[in-house]
Amino acid sequence: MDHVVVFNNLQSVLQAASSKCKVIAEKFPSKFFEKDPAKIFESYKKFLKPKLDGEGNIKNKDHFPVTTIAEKFSKNEYIKKPDAFYRLYHDIKLVCTLLIHFYPQGTRTYQMVDKFYKFATELLLRECYRYGVSMVDESEEQYNDEKTLFNKQVSRDFIKISVGYSVPYAESYYISSGGLDLFSSTISKSQLDHRTTEPPNSSFVSNKIVPQTGNEIAPKLGFVAANVSNIPDPTLPPSEMMTKFLHPNWYALPTTVWLEYGDFKSWAPSFNESGTVLDAARRGTIWLEKTGYSSLWKLKNKHKDALTRESSDEEVNKENKSGNVEGASAEIETFKPSDVSEQIEASEELSPQEDAESGTSPNNVPNGTGSIEKSENQLNDNETRQDSSASALVTSDSLNIKLENLYEWSPGNDITDEEIQAISEGNTHKLITQTLLVLGEMKRKRVKSKKVSKPTAKEAELYYRAQRLLREVMLAKKIESVPQIAAKSFPVLQANYMGSVPVVRTIQTRKKKYKK
Repeated sequence: MDHVVVFNNLQSVLQAASSKCKVIAEKFPSKFFEKDPAKIFESYKKFLKPKLDGEGNIKNKDHFPVTTIAEKFSKNEYIKKPDAFYRLYHDIKLVCTLLIHFYPQGTRTYQMVDKFYKFATELLLRECYRYGVSMVDESEEQYNDEKTLFNKQVSRDFIKISVGYSVPYAESYYISSGGLDLFSSTISKSQLDHRTTEPPNSSFVSNKIVPQTGNEIAPKLGFVAANVSNIPDPTLPPSEMMTKFLHPNWYALPTTVWLEYGDFKSWAPSFNESGTVLDAARRGTIWLEKTGYSSLWKLKNKHKDALTRESSDEEVNKENKSGNVEGASAEIETFKPSDVSEQIEASEELSPQEDAESGTSPNNVPNGTGSIEKSENQLNDNETRQDSSASALVTSDSLNIKLENLYEWSPGNDITDEEIQAISEGNTHKLITQTLLVLGEMKRKRVKSKKVSKPTAKEAELYYRAQRLLREVMLAKKIESVPQIAAKSFPVLQANYMGSVPVVRTIQTRKKKYKK
């Protein structure tokens, strides 16, 4: 893995984290370096002591080179060194130690520098561990002794950083007063602060608090101070009031039960829904809004239109019937007996074999009715032959069927002309009513038999037709909220008590005193 990318990511994260405390922009000696992370502060004091004068100032500032963490990142100085991760941790700890000793203890900047040191150290530990694990090859080559330089560097730096970083002990003040120890809250002192903790008063004593791991479960209070006896101390005054009081909720009272009256139990709920989010009243309201009251005002407006449309349809049907009767009478008048005789002669010449096979002749049938029926049958045969030839021509042509449409087809997609006509004329409700009546009658006959069978094809067709029509009607209507009056209460059996709940009272018997 390219370690250049690793340090570029670390630079961006640390720069954003130190935007307020300015740790990576703080100057420090560029030539100072300590290999042991636990001795960085002591070694820095020894390094700086010969370079200071009597007043604590640097003697030759021009010959004392300084740098910053941001400058080292920009010049890629960490990448060039073999122990890059440790050098970065070394500089962060040195700068944070200098700033911690500069700011007063407990101030906001003091705490921000301490948090940045903890965050940066844990970030370096996580990055060393993550990149070290990612570089381990799972093949057989991982058992070889040879390792890359970057892998050795990461493992060595991880050990050095983890040894030098530990969770610090928290401190607090306590004072003994009247046989009791009073403790204060924790002191916000950094791990890098080597200054002695000065208590605010000579009576206060500093105390170290061991950090909690969080895995141990605290014992219960009853285990620490168990109540060994339930008998109160007779020397103490009574601490209870109303010893003989019994609350009405402590009684096992009968709850309300919904009515169930034979076959009429379907309209009443079977359980109490007072504490539910969606009760039966709300479901009934939704049902009425979706199906019932939204169409009442539309039906009233369309009632007159439906009556006028029915009357006009009846007049058109009467005119069509009268026209059909007149056409039939005209055909009867134009029909001549000579045409019948010609058809009979043609049929006798064309099919003598059929007469022989059937064993009948025109002379055997009285009044020539057999010949007329024979001619009609021949005409029907000719028509069926023409239809079969036309169907053969149609089937002979190759039909292109889309497989996607064939796969997605369902019985509910078959729409008949009767449905289209009913929807266009506005008689959908009549067709739905007729369809449901026929469907119910077919189902009743099928279920009435001893052996219950599956629905027939006709019954399934009617079912899909009713489903389609109902869906079209529901989609065509605009659902609107209509004022409604619905009963919100149901009859229930409830236990009624006159007065208050009786309380069991203890009767104290008094002994009579007789005078001697």
